[in-house]
Amino acid sequence: MRPGRREGLPGFSFFGPCTATFSSSARPARGGSLGLVMASALALSSCAEERTIENGPPVYSADIAPLLQRRCVACHEGETPSGGWRATSFLDVIACVASNGAPAAAPPDERAPLLRVLDTDAHRALLDPPARSVLESWVRSGAPAFRGTFHPAGIADPRSEAWHGKWLRDKRWAPMLDGRDADACGRCHDGSPAQPPGVIYPARNATACTTCHAQQGGALACGTCHGAGERSHPPRDACFFPGDGAAAGAHRAHARPAASVEGLACATCHPVPGADVMSGLHANGALEIVFDVNSAASGGSYDRASGVCAVACHDRGGDRARPKWSDTAPMACGSCHGAPPDGHYRGPCTTCHVEADATGAMLTGLALHLNGRVDLGDGSGQCGACHGRGDDPWPSTDAHGAHRQPSVTAPVACEDCHIVPRSVIAPRHLDGMVTIAMAGRAIDRGAAPNWDGHTCTSVACHGARLVDPPAVVPTWTDGTGAARGCDACHRLPPTQHTASTSCDRAECHGSEIVRTGASLSISESGKLIHVNGVIDVRPP
Repeated sequence: MRPGRREGLPGFSFFGPCTATFSSSARPARGGSLGLVMASALALSSCAEERTIENGPPVYSADIAPLLQRRCVACHEGETPSGGWRATSFLDVIACVASNGAPAAAPPDERAPLLRVLDTDAHRALLDPPARSVLESWVRSGAPAFRGTFHPAGIADPRSEAWHGKWLRDKRWAPMLDGRDADACGRCHDGSPAQPPGVIYPARNATACTTCHAQQGGALACGTCHGAGERSHPPRDACFFPGDGAAAGAHRAHARPAASVEGLACATCHPVPGADVMSGLHANGALEIVFDVNSAASGGSYDRASGVCAVACHDRGGDRARPKWSDTAPMACGSCHGAPPDGHYRGPCTTCHVEADATGAMLTGLALHLNGRVDLGDGSGQCGACHGRGDDPWPSTDAHGAHRQPSVTAPVACEDCHIVPRSVIAPRHLDGMVTIAMAGRAIDRGAAPNWDGHTCTSVACHGARLVDPPAVVPTWTDGTGAARGCDACHRLPPTQHTASTSCDRAECHGSEIVRTGASLSISESGKLIHVNGVIDVRPP
């Protein structure tokens, strides 16, 4: 039973008298003989026998539900009931009141919130003396669900020693799973995981299992044993199982963390059963810990004696690398890894990570965190997440644009000026320093470039080691375009070149040079071979 889903309204008859279960071999046909009817009755005697019970105290199903329906439900129903208490079902009525956390119908005396509230101004005239007497008698007698015949009244109450969940656990779930068991639930109740052979109709007035276990999977849904309703992880409903909070440990922090991760699947730490839920390692009475290597990495361990987890998802150099399962204090960014980690870029976290705030004190998104990878930007892994935008790795600062889309040559590669890391966490990457290490076109003709933090000198792509010394020494922040002219790197025409400036002549550079009036420019095909370390002449 899951307390999150309460039974129905006044017609409630949870585990009431089993009086009309028929099997394919025993169901009496119309006009059948008395012998067949008697045989049917004998076959069903284990379910249908009713016991003579003297009139006892009021019960929810017959006495309290109709009273509450008339006087209380109007205010105490729905998702936000008055006072945080609902009067719409048995489990709702005996549940805890949100305003004080105490069970509404306990203890069985005048201290019960359900009785104390009747003396407040808002409720003093709600019930007439006879109705109040009935409610008081019900609470003082332990708030029974129904006047039992086949089952004890406490079978519907999770706090009772007779609760069906405890009963099934003590019997190792056999009545629920084995249709041939002498106490098989399916003998009377529809929705039981196992039906006895031949039983095709539920007993009259026997509540279906799915009345309470309405989530997918019914009585075998994960929340039935481990959580509450659709929530599959411990603890169970704190009102009915107050001892679960301490035993549940850090389940809530892993399954529904508020600010660190989207939520871990049960399979991260436990083997998850297949279609046959109650098989294999599941429901064997032992707690199995098997870490998923994609999240916790291989070699993860859990020490049952100390309750300490040794898993990669925590051990990243932070100050709480080996947390205890019972330690439910919130994790901060510095708990698992430094904030920032050692050797990491010291700028704002938002420069590279879309799910962090600028200081690294909190996360604003959860899908990428703790997924076993170091994610940049949207998780695509592209350099543009930090340096540019989207899939574009080029920064927009200073002369980056002139190198990305130069007017006289093909785009410059990142590796012509920088060491491009093979991975995000490669050495010297994310250390907060911009490392200049020129290569490729920058060192053609044996040039030895130098970068002083402001100016590039002796760079081959700017004319170093040509016959003519460069006319312009490029400065990184110079936006005038002076370093882009043809005569910035070599004379026009260069020394030792023919005096002709008809660069577009077919026998010289042909279609690589374009003349527009008196102006010369390099064509798109010409850009591919310009500044390539070779003097190209057409025809070759």
